[in-house]
Amino acid sequence: MLMRNRISTVILVFAGIASVVWQQGAVALFLGAGLAISGLVQPPSIASQWSKLALQTGVVILGLSLPFSEIIRLTSDNGLIVCSMVLLTLIGGVCLQKLFAADLTTGRLLTTGTAVCGGTAVATMAPVLQASATQVAQALTIIFVLNGIAIIGFPLIGESLGMSQEAFGMWAAIAIHDTSSVVGAASIYGDEALATATTLKILRILWLIPLILLASTQLKTTQSKGLQVPPFVILFIIASVIAGFMQFDKSIVGYFTLSSKSLFCAALFLIGTQITWESLKSLSGRLVSMAIALWSLLSVSSLFWILSLS
Repeated sequence: MLMRNRISTVILVFAGIASVVWQQGAVALFLGAGLAISGLVQPPSIASQWSKLALQTGVVILGLSLPFSEIIRLTSDNGLIVCSMVLLTLIGGVCLQKLFAADLTTGRLLTTGTAVCGGTAVATMAPVLQASATQVAQALTIIFVLNGIAIIGFPLIGESLGMSQEAFGMWAAIAIHDTSSVVGAASIYGDEALATATTLKILRILWLIPLILLASTQLKTTQSKGLQVPPFVILFIIASVIAGFMQFDKSIVGYFTLSSKSLFCAALFLIGTQITWESLKSLSGRLVSMAIALWSLLSVSSLFWILSLS
């Protein structure tokens, strides 16, 4: 058993390094998932914490390459579509949940995760909705699978439609669930797409605050601490202010971008190692159907809107 654990650790380390070197988010995600599902590796119990730390650190570093004036421009130009798509998804989730007769609590978790920020929204809303561990696991597994599809599919669709870097970044930020997968897909498409996607995704994440407040009021619960703005969002804005003040040289900005991409790849690899056959087998057909329908509604409607702006 000890020898097997050592071999598993060696495989995990080398595969993680390879993911970072390749600089391909999709490869990193599916490499991690493949190793976990095949049973070749046993990821450490703190893999989730490591992936979260790598992701959030990467977002903050990316802020150093994005002056605050650019953030203001992106949010002012695109705030309407982001807010509209969040509201459309929330309303669509309520309707589709009834249509598919899906579990109420898990359906709400999926709706919030699709509308705002994937797994982060699920984890934050779970105590507010008093969700069970099984309900949380099902929602997270569905979102994980859809994230994997998005990292592969979105860049291919963007290329086939001839989308500009900024247009694709907008679409990724609005329609892909998790921040990790947003930056994964956008980094494949290009540096400008990555900067746009990260900025607008931050705006989408901020919707967690009114949603948690609303859910807490309706359910009369005070269990959640989610009314606070995530610290990495604040640090991202601070880093962007520093970037605007310092006016870094292009070579330094390139270093920041490379560092953030490497951290994103490491985060995606670790996220992939956390999927198991057991979690896939436990999925409900009704929930999967609802999640796919809701994501399709968000993806297609936001894509048509963005293309109409071009």
